[in-house]
Amino acid sequence: MPERPVFPVEHLVARVLLVGGLLGLTLIGLGLGLYAARGGFQGHVLALSPPVADATPPGVFRSLRQIAVGLRQRPLDPLAVGALGLVVLMATPGVAVTLAIPGFLLAGDGRFALIATLVLTMLLVSLLLAGAVHG
Repeated sequence: MPERPVFPVEHLVARVLLVGGLLGLTLIGLGLGLYAARGGFQGHVLALSPPVADATPPGVFRSLRQIAVGLRQRPLDPLAVGALGLVVLMATPGVAVTLAIPGFLLAGDGRFALIATLVLTMLLVSLLLAGAVHG
C-alpha cells in the first residue's frame, strides 16, 4: 500500500505546534530565570496559612489582563513572563486546530475539516465550562 503524501496543512499544524511549544517553554524558562535572578527563591516559597476570602496570593495571575499589567511593569514581572508562557503553551493546540480547518477545506478534505471543527468545538466548550466553574 503506497504511503499517503503529506499535505501542506499537516506541515502547517506541525510547525504551529513546534513553534508554539518552543515559544511557550522559552517564556516559562525566561520567567523562571528572571524570578531566580531577582532572588525570588530567597523567602518563603511555600507559606501555609488559611486562605482569606476572595484574596489572590501575590504573584498569581488569574486573567490575561493581569498578565498584561505584569508585563507592562518596570522592572518586568518575571512571574508574568512565565504566566504568558503558560498561556502560549495552552493556546497552541487551539491555534493549530483553527488553522487546520480552512487548510483541510482548501485541500478538499471535508472529513478532516469536520473532525477538526469538532475538536475545536470541544476545546471551546471545555474552555467555557472551565470559566463558568472557576471564573
